[in-house]
Amino acid sequence: MNVNSQYKEAHLLVAAVRILEYRHNAPPTLEDVGRMLAISPEETSRIIRKLRSMGIVETVEKAGETRLFISNHHRIEEISDQPEESGISRELEKFRQKKQDEKKTLDSLRARQEEKRKKMQEDLERKLKTQISKDDKDDT
Repeated sequence: MNVNSQYKEAHLLVAAVRILEYRHNAPPTLEDVGRMLAISPEETSRIIRKLRSMGIVETVEKAGETRLFISNHHRIEEISDQPEESGISRELEKFRQKKQDEKKTLDSLRARQEEKRKKMQEDLERKLKTQISKDDKDDT
């Protein structure tokens, strides 16, 4: 299921529960809903946990299977329709920002080192020229 927001996920899941309940004249199982929406049981379970915590669906576990019931579908409208940003996305963005900061720091250090190297080279050349000109005067 390629859905970007919890709002759309909730609507799809509730619709799947309703359709399956209509087709089978019984509350659907978690697996039935996952198959209908073409999502893994783990992903289905994750969505169900969110919706259950919001009071949108209820679950009943019996004989090793979880049956789904719609309790208050109006609460779906309380969910934001904005795309859900996963924790991985946030962590990845933090990591990228950290790497960019480290690169800036490293570039700054390299620039300072290059400046120091140039200054030392200029000082050495100046001292060498002074020494050579002093040696030339001493020779004459």
